[in-house]
Amino acid sequence: MNPKIKKVSDEIERTKAKILELQTLLPELERKRIDMENTEIIKLVRSANISTAELPAFLESLKNPNVSEPTTTNQSIHFAPVVEQDDSGGYDDYPDDADNLDVEPLSED
Repeated sequence: MNPKIKKVSDEIERTKAKILELQTLLPELERKRIDMENTEIIKLVRSANISTAELPAFLESLKNPNVSEPTTTNQSIHFAPVVEQDDSGGYDDYPDDADNLDVEPLSED
């Protein structure tokens, strides 16, 4: 066999093996991403101090802002700062744009 053809054939086999490896890896990476997103959502919900009974109504009010919110308690909802992992593997206490947030202070009612 011509050496050039043999070289290309070998490259094809290596590429097919790499593709198979990546096709096997992709679903695992997608599962990891979903798990990480779910963990982040759970942390946010828990930091809001919302009871499980109030959670569906709260989420519905976020989807439909024109619907009036049910008044089940007089508790204020406070969100904890988001903790983000930085490139070094450590964690930042606040997102990079935390200084640019336009947030009004809570009123003392």
